[in-house]
Amino acid sequence: MASFPDCPTEIIDSILQHVSFRDLLAMSLVSKKLHKCATPLRYSRIDLTIHRDNPRSIIHLCRSIFNKPELAAHVGSVRLRDGEPADGRRYCNINEIPKASPPRPTDKDGMSEFVPFISHSGLAYADIWTEKLRLGDLNAFVALFLSRLPNLKRFRVGNLVVLPDPEKKELSRNPPTAAQDMENQFLGKIFQSALDPSNHGISRFQYLEHISFPWPITPWPGKNPDFCKPEDMIALLSLPSVRSISGWCLNPPSLPFSWPVGPPELAYLTSLSLTHIHVEFLAQILKRIRALKELRWVWKHIPDVDPLNTDTMNLDRFVEVLLVVQDTLEDLNIGVDMICPWFNPEFQNLEIRGSLSGLRSMVNIKRFKAPFGLLLPDWDGQKDSYTRRLEDSIPPNVEVVTISDDDTNDYLPFTDRDDEWPKLRSWMSETAWKTTPYLKEVRLFLQKSSDAVHFSRLDELEAIFQGIDLPHKIIHESEALHRWDWDM
Repeated sequence: MASFPDCPTEIIDSILQHVSFRDLLAMSLVSKKLHKCATPLRYSRIDLTIHRDNPRSIIHLCRSIFNKPELAAHVGSVRLRDGEPADGRRYCNINEIPKASPPRPTDKDGMSEFVPFISHSGLAYADIWTEKLRLGDLNAFVALFLSRLPNLKRFRVGNLVVLPDPEKKELSRNPPTAAQDMENQFLGKIFQSALDPSNHGISRFQYLEHISFPWPITPWPGKNPDFCKPEDMIALLSLPSVRSISGWCLNPPSLPFSWPVGPPELAYLTSLSLTHIHVEFLAQILKRIRALKELRWVWKHIPDVDPLNTDTMNLDRFVEVLLVVQDTLEDLNIGVDMICPWFNPEFQNLEIRGSLSGLRSMVNIKRFKAPFGLLLPDWDGQKDSYTRRLEDSIPPNVEVVTISDDDTNDYLPFTDRDDEWPKLRSWMSETAWKTTPYLKEVRLFLQKSSDAVHFSRLDELEAIFQGIDLPHKIIHESEALHRWDWDM
């Protein structure tokens, strides 16, 4: 019987497709034939756990593809995970930030090849990019790695790469004077450069389909978060093969904005998750999309950071903006985030205008998520008004409804849980069968700030569902995925 290395290459390839990365490494050492077969698979999916103070794994990858450029063509997916579960949370507490500095790379690490490549690119940011590489900056090396990948299809990254060096943060002190004062790091820059027709030598990302990066955790993520500028998001949307984007950016100085290479035809984009952007910015994007199925939009107001996002939210305008995608939209997720990071005594409650009642005309939506505070119309101060009904804001053919119980109500006048929870039961027990006849499940998403969690009222919440046959699920934020995932 022939040994495994002696089998035809086609059989070996089909088997190796199901082998773990660790086993692929081991099999690469068995024979030259297995090494040749396993190498493309080893590089096809890069999934690394990284640490800011030790970017060696990324540096080694850069050195490998510079030494053997043919390896870069095999890389189709890159996922960079934060090294520890606390790596994301430590941005919420500056006292927990590690002070270790990353090791500085040398010529043995490949700097003798990295620096000339960037210097000869002619990019306007080449000098600062080189300087950051010499300092062992994680973001700079991730950008260098991506810039050499011609066939990349998926890119997902965590907080450590996207957010700035936390040692340079000043929480609750020295708020920025304007959003335009910020400079982003290098990932956003290389995606912008991909649209530049000049011959700079970096990837054009012609095949990139899926991009995911987190939005800021704290009220202010520092003066240098990656992907923060609207030009970065516009560049990602302008890539020819993009199918899904999950991330955030600030708003342009004024609207409408200009597309860098003309308005794209977003024929393949089916999933879009955007935080912070103004509804008119969203409107200009949605007009270019032809087959959007999933939309997540979080309206965010941080005083003094972005002048376009005020303390007024117009729900009628948001529903109007959705009309251009209503024929294809199946999954809608709406959120609100109000932050007062510098204890501004003039900070005001959120002003809601209009309602989500226009969603009743959107018959293709199957999954819907929104906070309690946006679902109850009639913002006239009559919290006990019988006209305030959940069913008036829920799409008619929805199958799964998720209502988030969070701290949104802290910024809304005339709302409280004692008013909202009975209306939830009233809808489920009295009218859900006729207003949402295809409803299969109701979910409650409880953030840590929810009254049910903070004041130990979970028993009261469970009592709402007693005697109701409709399946339900209560999801706690601590049990959910990372905050930039949204598959609930």
